[in-house]
Amino acid sequence: MNQKSALTFEQLNENAALIMELSFVVRARIIETADTMLHLNVGMIRPSAMRTFWPDYQDETIGGHSVGYGNNGSRTRYVPTSKAISRAEEVLYCWMTEYVQDDERRLILSQYGMCIAAPKKMGSFRSFCEKTGRVRRTAERRLDAQIIDISTIIWKKAQSLQCPDWSRVSPMLPKSGIDLGKMATVMYWMDEGAKPSHNPEMQEAA
Repeated sequence: MNQKSALTFEQLNENAALIMELSFVVRARIIETADTMLHLNVGMIRPSAMRTFWPDYQDETIGGHSVGYGNNGSRTRYVPTSKAISRAEEVLYCWMTEYVQDDERRLILSQYGMCIAAPKKMGSFRSFCEKTGRVRRTAERRLDAQIIDISTIIWKKAQSLQCPDWSRVSPMLPKSGIDLGKMATVMYWMDEGAKPSHNPEMQEAA
């Protein structure tokens, strides 16, 4: 192997590592979007065609109001922040509409997020596949492939990527070797000399 080939191979390895880390954040953002959707009045979210990709969810209510459990034992409802809603809108109206070209994969992504965000109510992703006649391994391959595709597009477009609220999402995520502490801020994924595409409304306050 000559020096040029060795450098190319090293660069490919670095790129692959970046895509894998980016994919972890993209997966977390999809789960956060599902969690945000679960705690919003989804009927008010537009466009209506986009809502059809997200499964119906009947939240627990008392006196017509959704409830949850607070840290002190009182029943309180989690209310997504404006930043969480903005991140969810980016997933719904940018990633899902522009980066995912297949309705089947949109459905799989949304159902996966809901199953992870609310497993007691929505059931597991495995049970979803069984109920709908899908082959689980095939669905999971499509899920993983689409997450990598989204990650690759974000990287190639040199877009800034807003991390989710890790304190909320990390308990839902499967265990991984990635240090969440290193992903607590906005991350930029671009080659040297690339010009970033920046959305000011997605920027976390300092």
